[in-house]
Amino acid sequence: MSIPNSLSYDQLSKDMQALGTDAGRGTDTQVKAFLRVGEGSYHGAIDLNTNKHGLGLDDATKLAETYYKSRTGATVFNAKANNQSKLISCFRTMIRVGQWQGGGQGEPLQTINNLMNAWMKLRKDPTQSKLLDDAANTLLKYARAQIKRTTLIDMEELRDMCFRKQPEPRTAEAILESARKQLQNLYDGKSANNTAQDRTPKTKAAIDAITDRLKEVAQEKGAAQGPAAVTTGSIAA
Repeated sequence: MSIPNSLSYDQLSKDMQALGTDAGRGTDTQVKAFLRVGEGSYHGAIDLNTNKHGLGLDDATKLAETYYKSRTGATVFNAKANNQSKLISCFRTMIRVGQWQGGGQGEPLQTINNLMNAWMKLRKDPTQSKLLDDAANTLLKYARAQIKRTTLIDMEELRDMCFRKQPEPRTAEAILESARKQLQNLYDGKSANNTAQDRTPKTKAAIDAITDRLKEVAQEKGAAQGPAAVTTGSIAA
């Protein structure tokens, strides 16, 4: 990412139109749009003035409208619709981080540049690329964190931000609990689609078997933890 010496609102508007058109052709330009908004904010070309372009129309809304219309070919922009509202919110986040002044000259643009370079380097690594979050999410993750800090985020944390959050590994007990709940809903006719029901003896036997195993797991945990452990009373018979 280059860091220009200056940037105007008119130039940003042209950039949003061009980037939106590229995105409409199948090119992923969202992160480039976010980067340009951050640069524009850093250089003072855009801000968070609520009524800058009319009642309730700030820079983020107008630039999001230009980008969205160019990307989709739409003639109407509804700032309250989910996708459009989210885009405006993301642009505002990038404006906020562009205005962040805790890092000295050239910041936070230089740190953003470091983040994007780290992300691109990791993407080239086949052992890491599958674990990466996409570039736009990574940038927004950084921006939301940086505006809450008084100092720049360091390189180690920047690198960690490039990855998707991995779910906590589920325990055997949690899997059994989930299976028991699904089977019970099936037996009671309370499944997700509200139509499936199976009150056969085999389904009831499966529920009972899992219940028994959960009691055993609770007893095993209790034996391992000593007298203060939770009892099995919470498991239905």
